[in-house]
Amino acid sequence: MSKGISVFLGMDYSLEDNIMYMEKSKNQGFNMIFTSLHIPEADYSKVIGEFKYVIKRAKELDMTVIADISPSGFKFLKLKEKDLKGIRDLGVDVLRIDFGFPCEDIAEFTHNKYGIKIEINASTVTERFLKELESFKPNYLNMQACHNYYPRLNTGISVETFKRKNELLNKYKIELSAFIPSLVNKRGPIYEGLPTLEIHRLTSPRIAAKHLYAMGINNVLFGDSIASDDELISVGSVNEKLIEFDIEVLSNCDVEKKIIFRDFHSNRSDASADVIRSVESRLELGLKDKINEFNNIPRKIGYVTIDNFNYLRYSGELQICKKNLPRDTRVNVVGKIKDEELFLINFIEDESKFKFKDVEQ
Repeated sequence: MSKGISVFLGMDYSLEDNIMYMEKSKNQGFNMIFTSLHIPEADYSKVIGEFKYVIKRAKELDMTVIADISPSGFKFLKLKEKDLKGIRDLGVDVLRIDFGFPCEDIAEFTHNKYGIKIEINASTVTERFLKELESFKPNYLNMQACHNYYPRLNTGISVETFKRKNELLNKYKIELSAFIPSLVNKRGPIYEGLPTLEIHRLTSPRIAAKHLYAMGINNVLFGDSIASDDELISVGSVNEKLIEFDIEVLSNCDVEKKIIFRDFHSNRSDASADVIRSVESRLELGLKDKINEFNNIPRKIGYVTIDNFNYLRYSGELQICKKNLPRDTRVNVVGKIKDEELFLINFIEDESKFKFKDVEQ
């Protein structure tokens, strides 16, 4: 799993701005760069020279370069149509095939001998397209897919569409990527953000990234350029492998904090209807008899609780409430998940791993 940024040439930002952005993102754990070679508003008199320099710097930073291309993109690069050797010589690692390429060409590209991965548009795939593509016997091991970003307000895809497209591609075990917006520096000429999902257009990038990873996306990229330093830091710290909840801690007990902030928790394989139950929390030997009664208040959705000594052998068990529950003198309310992340509870399934981060730290 990876994180990436977008670098758009011949647009709002200078080459120097883009190079500095690449360097900042690398320092925050980003290792992918997406760029497009068919933006109508771009100044193509600048694009070609800048493109080569950006790729050179990307290689020095050990960042993967994904180039979005249409058939006319080869002409812009002064290459013959379908010249993948020329694309490789430029330093492109992944070629995202967009408008204008028939399935036969896409399948042929996946068998290239130059080490170039071929990326298809995940947002526009259909069963008909995939069946036609399969008839030309593509090399699925050399394929991946990336969703669109949507500059115009109200045009991003729905979660339902997103899931449906992903299910189609998951049958072929194809790696998936999607975009999140910046809320600070939005790309022109529309300046309304570049998310994949419409519901993310005004969502903080950190929450949007968590949502995409929770839905099984492998790679998350900023669609807009240039994301702010704070946005890079916040998304760079997102754990791609499990759901990390930002919580407000309500307990000052060291024993309870040790249970809360262990490396990870796992939901039980026999997931409960009312709560998420941490398998590991009761494995903290020597702690269960040291948990006294504390904050025995009515439990709301998203409250984090730990059973106290009154619950006998259950003492020490950490739970997250999936519904509102009454107060119980045997159950301590030790924290609460931030309101904007409550929806992530729905992505904790049997044996799902999760952890907590104290938002006050």
